[in-house]
Amino acid sequence: MRIQRPVYANTRCLDSTAALDKILQDPTKSKEEKLEEVETSAKKESNYLRFLRTKETPANFQTIKVIGKGAFGEVRLVQRKSDGKIYALKSLIKSEMFKKDQLAHVRAERDILADSKDNPWLVKLHASFQDQAYLYLLMEFLPGGDLMTMLIKYEIFSEDITRFYIAEIVMAIEAVHKLGFLHR
Repeated sequence: MRIQRPVYANTRCLDSTAALDKILQDPTKSKEEKLEEVETSAKKESNYLRFLRTKETPANFQTIKVIGKGAFGEVRLVQRKSDGKIYALKSLIKSEMFKKDQLAHVRAERDILADSKDNPWLVKLHASFQDQAYLYLLMEFLPGGDLMTMLIKYEIFSEDITRFYIAEIVMAIEAVHKLGFLHR
């Protein structure tokens, strides 16, 4: 990821420069319209760069409730204090990941989520950050729960519901494979 960000930044810069040149060269727009478009573009770029510099911490979020527990930590439904947006915050205990030798799996999960920005079959990762004790994955919140919770709740699915979930699983695994990862 460290190499990709500068490459992406350079590509963004070239794209932005080309877009600005196109705006400025457009003979159908008045000087005021061109200036307005350039200012709008500059504001968007400024907001984007500010977003990249923002350092997340757990203190930036208000916990609404715990929505899942696992071997390494928990997933909480949280609300960002600054803008009120809702997310799922996965908190993984670093010492447990080390003890159980699961670092590669956790890193792969984070990499998959980071690479799947525009994929409708995978949860979107908004940020990852850490402190001394935890690794945090800030993800989009998808209401409805996970498949295991549904199986526990309903015990047996109808044939139609089973087909639906199998199709979704196949599409998600295919999306992971297209990113160059294998599901274990």
